[in-house]
Formats: sequence, C-alpha cells, structure tokens
Amino acid sequence: MWIDAHCHLGFSTFLSPSNDQAAVIQRALDVGVTTLINVGCDLESSRTSLVLAQEHSFIFCTLGVHPNEANLWNGEIEKQFREWIDKDRSQAEGNRIVGIGEIGLDYFRNGASKDVQHDAFRGQISLAQKYDLPIMIHCRDAFEDAFKILDECSPSRVVFHCFSGDLRLASTIWERGWVTSFTAVVSYPKNEGLREVVKACPKELYFLETDAPFLPHQELRGKRNEPAYVPRLGQDFAQLRQEPLDQIAIQSTRNVEVFFDLRNRF
Repeated sequence: MWIDAHCHLGFSTFLSPSNDQAAVIQRALDVGVTTLINVGCDLESSRTSLVLAQEHSFIFCTLGVHPNEANLWNGEIEKQFREWIDKDRSQAEGNRIVGIGEIGLDYFRNGASKDVQHDAFRGQISLAQKYDLPIMIHCRDAFEDAFKILDECSPSRVVFHCFSGDLRLASTIWERGWVTSFTAVVSYPKNEGLREVVKACPKELYFLETDAPFLPHQELRGKRNEPAYVPRLGQDFAQLRQEPLDQIAIQSTRNVEVFFDLRNRF
C-alpha cells in the first residue's frame, strides 16, 4: 500500500483534452496507491480538489494559495476556505480537508512581491492554526525567510513538499520535527546531493509524492507524471536507504497517515 502525498489531479492536463482523470485514479489503485492527497494552489483548484475528495473516500484534499498566486490572497478567499472547512467538519461524511497548502515563498519566479508573499504565508498559517491543520509548503530560493516566519508563527505540523535542498538545509528542517517530502527528482542524474539526503533522512520524517502532473521519474522524462508512479519512487528509496521495498511502503504510508491524521478520517 502506497500514498501519493502531493498531486494535482484537478489540473487541466487530466481534464482536457485527455479527460482521463478517472483512468489516472484507477491506474493508481491498480498498483497499490490507495490514498491520494490532492492539493490546491488557488481558489479554483482548491474547490476542484475538495469536490474530487468528496467523490472518492480514498482521496483527501488541501486548500491553499500558492506563493506565485499570493496577489490573490485576500479576506474573501480566506472566508471561502473557512466556510468549506466548517461545512466539511459538520457533515457525517466530512473530514475531506486535511491541510492548508500548498503555501509558502518562491523568490525564483517572483509572481508576487516578497511582502505580499509574506502576508499570504502568515495569513494561511494562521488559518491552519485556527483549525489545527498541518501546512504543506512550497519553498524556492527563500528558505531563510520561510524559517523565520515559521519560527515566529510556530505551526504544529509542517511538510516541505518537493524537497530538493542539501543535507544542511534538510537537517535544519528535521531538527524542528518537520517533514521533507520527496519527488522523483531524486532519480535525476545531477541530484547526487539529494540522494544523500534521502539516505540520511530520519525514518519518521519523509513522504513520497509525485507532484503530478509534474516531475516524472528519470525513466519517464518528457511524459506526464501521475500517482501510479509512486511505487517506482519507492524502489529508488529502497535502493538508496538499503531497506526492503515493503518497509519503505509501510513507513512512508504511516508517516503520511500520522501527519494528516488519516486513520480517523476514513
């Protein structure tokens, strides 16, 4: 059993013109990927993530405004997120919303000014704290400021999605009890340093994710990524960490279940 800890099944590549979202989900189930965390990046993708989670008991969602879209963050979006969370928690079949994300800072693309990104980041951390939800962070070329804001705000549960930094940076994250989530970029030839991070990562502090439709495995470069490829990433982890594949599946699944409190949501 595997979990894809971060994917974007509401993105257009799964809807139009291919319209194969259902087939993508079935392919994941067929290879033992039994739980998906579908992630929002703005109001619309958060809405579609929630709808998909409401339609499938094994799919959960997060709500968030990506740092590249931080100019969009305002009181109206926060109000909508609150309404969705409140309604989700009031329903017998609720508990579909498991986190706030992806949120954070991105100084590489500069889709929004640093001040705007900081305000959106702090605002969404506060939202997560109000509902005791974990946060899922996108951080690129901005770790110093991200750590400063996180240390100031002290969120309870933090995962750095698509981690690709070095061992020093990873150690700073692990020392705080935060999680590093890894994609198939660990398979790219140039990323020897990242493979050393995988080897050193404490067993309770890693997730496996696809970030689908992005970042396919080296063997699949040029193709669309999808949750069915999580086991291939697991094979890389087993080889790098010199652990049995079934142990990687068990540990990575347990880590995600504990972090998002999934066992109490089915």
